[in-house]
Amino acid sequence: MTELSYEQASRYVLELPLHTKKNPFQKAKAFYEWLGGPGGKSRIIHVAGTNGKGSVCAFLHSILTVAGYRTGLFTSPHLVDLRERLVLGREQIEKDVFARLLTELLEKLEEYARQTGQAGEAKAEPYCPTFFEMLFFLFFLWMEEEKPDFVILETGMGGLLDVTNVVKKPLVCVITRIALDHCAFLGGTLEEIAAQKAGIFKKGVPAVCWDTGPAVRAVFVRMAGEVSAPLTIVSKNQVAFSKIRKNSVDFFMESAYYKYIKATLQTEAAYQAQNALLAVRAIEAAGLTGQVDRKQVESGLCAMRWDGRMEEVLPEFYVDGAHNPDGIAAFLDSVALDGCRGKRLLLFGASADKSVRQMLELLQQSLLFDSIEGCCIPNPRSLTKEELSGLLSCGEEAVYEDPARALGALTQKRGPRDRIYAVGSLYLAGEIKRAAGTYMEVCHD
Repeated sequence: MTELSYEQASRYVLELPLHTKKNPFQKAKAFYEWLGGPGGKSRIIHVAGTNGKGSVCAFLHSILTVAGYRTGLFTSPHLVDLRERLVLGREQIEKDVFARLLTELLEKLEEYARQTGQAGEAKAEPYCPTFFEMLFFLFFLWMEEEKPDFVILETGMGGLLDVTNVVKKPLVCVITRIALDHCAFLGGTLEEIAAQKAGIFKKGVPAVCWDTGPAVRAVFVRMAGEVSAPLTIVSKNQVAFSKIRKNSVDFFMESAYYKYIKATLQTEAAYQAQNALLAVRAIEAAGLTGQVDRKQVESGLCAMRWDGRMEEVLPEFYVDGAHNPDGIAAFLDSVALDGCRGKRLLLFGASADKSVRQMLELLQQSLLFDSIEGCCIPNPRSLTKEELSGLLSCGEEAVYEDPARALGALTQKRGPRDRIYAVGSLYLAGEIKRAAGTYMEVCHD
């Protein structure tokens, strides 16, 4: 096969959702093992959960990087660039490396299909990785080459049947806050979803879990006990912040190992203090306290940047990726503390398969916003202009057809003391961020 260019490779991967369907876990696992389990010998921290898992991964990655370790990071989704999902140290995967590894991976898939067919499965449908699976395999081929000191691995939608669960012996398993999301796939109750997430627990491997509530806690205790996994439950009572200022949160926690952790998080998202706490507890549970000292932990927390979470993309224009009721509630906690002295303008856009009515009820009942307008997102699952207009009980003139138009219009409307927020979808956050970059370029020209 002729090596693909990066443009060809990225286009191929981005078009996979149009041509593939979800695979049984065993199919993905069989292919991973046929590959030889690339990257499987790395020191891996495996992170699952509903809300906050990307942020916890980013905190862990930042702490270990500041401590001087070469650390790989696999997360999703991306906001602007596909390569955001695959990181080593402070750099995304190079375009030429991405293209080379995808070419190799496609060649291996062809060989795998031939070999499994020769083994008597000629009539079986060949294994075709999904978008997420393809990126996972590509990432671990990269990690096999680079041999980093650590790998931070974020699950996709679930845990038990997620392709990332092919890893056999991580250092520690982490589960963030559990909420109702992806119910069609993971279950309709918090307990069912928690059980899917806790499917990443491994025999004898420490587990660190956020205390979402008694019912979820009971699931974690039971499932950790079944595999003899030492369990640490982390709750909001173990963290405090003294002050939330523009783009920063003062974070404090007591620690059995580090005694006292104090850091300034570079965000206005109050919920990031909880994610920082989980990351520190994971470092402790993984037995890394002898390799990472307290100052490195604090510096790593301070250095962490995670796009799309209460991120200021233009002056007084913030995007947040909250896309379920639990995430919206956390977003509103931060908005209530923002110190805005003018009006708050809100832009809302979401996928039709999310709990849209519940999210909007929370936003409207908060009484924090002087206006709420809608925006379609460039995604097949997006709410339509008509649907948004009906849900917001407004005319279609208050609903924008695309994020770039919304950004331009709201920026023009904003008064000197006003603040704009965009929320409801990480797709919306990414598109607003992309449009903000173009807007700044035009302004500078």
